[in-house]
Amino acid sequence: MKKIVPLLALAVLLATCASAEPVVTTIYNIRAGLHNQGDTVTVENCVVTGIDLAPTTYGFWMQELAGGPQGGILVYSGNIHPGGLRRGHIVDVTGIYEEYPGPDTCSSCSEITYSPLSWEIVDSMVVPDPVLLSAGDMGLVAADCPTAEPWEGLFTRLDTVVVARHLDYTNFLLVEAHSHLPATPGDSVFCRPDKMRSPGPSRPAVGDTLASLTGVLSFENGNYRFYPRDVDDFVYMGLDPAPNLVLAYATSSTGVRAIFDRGVDSTSAVNTGNYFLGTGTPITLATIESEGAMVVDLTTGEQLPCDAEGLTVCCVKNEDDVPMSEAQTEYFRGGICPITQLQTPVGAGNDSSQYAGEQVTTSGIVTADKSVFTTHFYMEDVAGGPWSGIQVYGGIPTPVTEGDNVVVSGFLSEYFFKTEITGVDYVNVLSSGNPLPGPDVVDPSAIRTGSPTAEEYEGVFVRCERVAVVDTAGFDLFGGWSVADLTPDTVGIAHNASYTYVPTIGEWMHIQGPMDYAYDEFRMEPRYDADIDLTLSTPGGEPRPLVFALEQNFPNPFNPVTTIFFSVPGRDKVELCIYDVSGRLVKTLIDGVPMEPGRHRSVWDGTNDAGRFVSSGVYFTKLSAGDKVADGKMVLLK
Repeated sequence: MKKIVPLLALAVLLATCASAEPVVTTIYNIRAGLHNQGDTVTVENCVVTGIDLAPTTYGFWMQELAGGPQGGILVYSGNIHPGGLRRGHIVDVTGIYEEYPGPDTCSSCSEITYSPLSWEIVDSMVVPDPVLLSAGDMGLVAADCPTAEPWEGLFTRLDTVVVARHLDYTNFLLVEAHSHLPATPGDSVFCRPDKMRSPGPSRPAVGDTLASLTGVLSFENGNYRFYPRDVDDFVYMGLDPAPNLVLAYATSSTGVRAIFDRGVDSTSAVNTGNYFLGTGTPITLATIESEGAMVVDLTTGEQLPCDAEGLTVCCVKNEDDVPMSEAQTEYFRGGICPITQLQTPVGAGNDSSQYAGEQVTTSGIVTADKSVFTTHFYMEDVAGGPWSGIQVYGGIPTPVTEGDNVVVSGFLSEYFFKTEITGVDYVNVLSSGNPLPGPDVVDPSAIRTGSPTAEEYEGVFVRCERVAVVDTAGFDLFGGWSVADLTPDTVGIAHNASYTYVPTIGEWMHIQGPMDYAYDEFRMEPRYDADIDLTLSTPGGEPRPLVFALEQNFPNPFNPVTTIFFSVPGRDKVELCIYDVSGRLVKTLIDGVPMEPGRHRSVWDGTNDAGRFVSSGVYFTKLSAGDKVADGKMVLLK
């Protein structure tokens, strides 16, 4: 599950719970319960045994050089790619010790996580031999904790096991083909082959016998689970199974990539006669990096952008010369889909993309990279404008930088009504240092939540000029705040990036950033402090003064509640009152309260000072601050 809590907010909450200074300790001490959950710990000289490269669940497993029970642990980095790490690296790690979902260690995964979380590579070595365990040692459910818990997080191996049953998704159940004491023939273990990379190795057929299976033992969703690291961790009795086609996608308007679940032999892999595109587009060349590689790149004729396409493969062999038993097809959208096309809604009343749930490839300029948004980046068609932007969420195989012109292939999803590319499989940087599209200068009325045009700007780099901070209520907890011009149209601002500005009610600015949609709200995401321009100078060079103004209430007419916006230029005692058409005082909303300079609001619920609802009709507002007075008119309809 992703994005339950914004990364920044989660980091703040974890940091609040964590001890201030890291304690230098060992994995043994952590697993033995000598530290409290939430403590900041530093663990030194541990060897990396497995790396989780599945998008949105990044991390790695490490263990003490001496190995042994209670010697392994997960380092969970969430959406932060463990770039540069390799198995066998020796690392020093600093982070927060947690049991997820906690707090009971027998029903949770022990992990070191953010925030803070950092690691340093200090040396490298050959990965130690795995610990040979039985299925009984590894356990299955939380009740097996006394036996299984010491081995959680360790690099382990099973030998001579049989695939007993396929479970949901790619999981399967293994049983012992022979017994290691104290195991019995009924002992079994869950196996998940797609944990460390996606797509992962195909699961074996029911009844297959594995001479050995190597991986890391962990705890997930109520069960102990065994995670092989890649296809090489599966050693079959006899010949390896035939290869399976697990993914295909366009890499350009004349390129398609085929991904297999195991290494293939180069002779059959480069035979173009083994490949066929459903649209009939010709395939003129097939290349493979080396014998045993799992990726084949195809050169094709010109593909129509976003055309429904399918790659069918047959007769490709594995390294043991075992051919595919039947043709297999993977479907995707061909060529390079313009972002504006990906963002095109299904139809009236349904703003979901017409390509939601499909593998797509698109190209554009990176307008905000993961150096400021650790969970995502934004990209936009070169021409910019409405419908031209999109968020790319989760991990990416290649780092990108603002201004890069990139090709991206991944899964197009509608995450709570936000169109985004996730599960990214391919990123190719075509050029760098390009000018950014936009920003599109927009009025708050065009992008506020509820505006009929807001959806057009989802993912687009936009700019609002001459707006003031009107709400900071959520800033301390979730980083949210709001701006508006001298109208009731309010735009939410997020704080998922690294800017240091702290919003102040009434402060005027120009502000820019990509538009996001989350928690049922459209909101702008400034990338850094330069996106928040506080100068707002007049032609003569003087700062733009704050104004005294009583704005039109919103909504108007109303029933029964309306909001009255007003601005004051200096610290004054403010009065705001409601009168009827005969000039009689109906309601005192603000009674001589000192207020700071800036834009403010007050709500009238249609009652008088006695708390009774007033009748329909025309009413007048009167604002007083210092020696300044303003009035306005509103209509109450019932």
